[in-house]
Amino acid sequence: MSDDKINKKREKDQRRQDRKKQKKRSKQIQLVRTYSIYLIAIALIGYGLFSVISGPQIGPMGSTHEHLDILVYINGEALDLNQTRYAMKSGYGHIHGGEGDIMHLHAINIPLNWFMESLDLAITEQSINVHGIEYLSNDDDVFLIFVNGENILDIEYMLMDEDKILIYYGSASDDDIANALSLVPDRAEEVNASPNKGDQV
Repeated sequence: MSDDKINKKREKDQRRQDRKKQKKRSKQIQLVRTYSIYLIAIALIGYGLFSVISGPQIGPMGSTHEHLDILVYINGEALDLNQTRYAMKSGYGHIHGGEGDIMHLHAINIPLNWFMESLDLAITEQSINVHGIEYLSNDDDVFLIFVNGENILDIEYMLMDEDKILIYYGSASDDDIANALSLVPDRAEEVNASPNKGDQV
C-alpha cells in the first residue's frame, strides 16, 4: 500500500475518532445541562416546601374576623395611620381608611412583621422602616414592641384578637415609654361588639 493511501486512511481514521470524541463530548455536555436543570428544579421545589413548612401559614381568608388596637409612635408623635396610603392593603389583614387605630384580621396566623410590612412599615428586632427612612436603635433612641403592655422581641408574634400593639421608637426614658403605652387605643373590644364587627359595607 502506498504512503499516500496510508496517510489518507490515517486521516480518515483520525476524523472518525474526532467525530466520536465530539459526539461523546456533546453527550456529556447535554447530560451536565440536564442534571443541572434537575438539580435547580429540585432545589427550588425544596425551598418552596421548606418555606411552606417553616413559614407562617396565613389564611385562608375568612378563617377569622378579629380586631386589635395599634399605635405606631415615632419620636414623640403618633404616626397617622388614618391616611389612605395605609388603607385596605391586604384582604388577609388591613386597616380601614380613617380608622387607623384598629387592625382588622380576616385570616388566622398573621405575624406582626407581615402585617407591618403590608403597610410599608417593615420592622426588625432593632428598627422600623417608615417608607424608606430607617429608625434604628442607638445610644440615644430605642426601638421597642409592646403587646398588651409587655415588651416583646419576637417580630413574628402571631396577632390575636383584641391585642394592644405599640410600635415605639424614641427616647429610652421610662416616662416617655409609659406615656406612649397610655396612648394605645382601646377600641377593639367595642368594634367586636358592633354590628358587622366594624366591617365597612
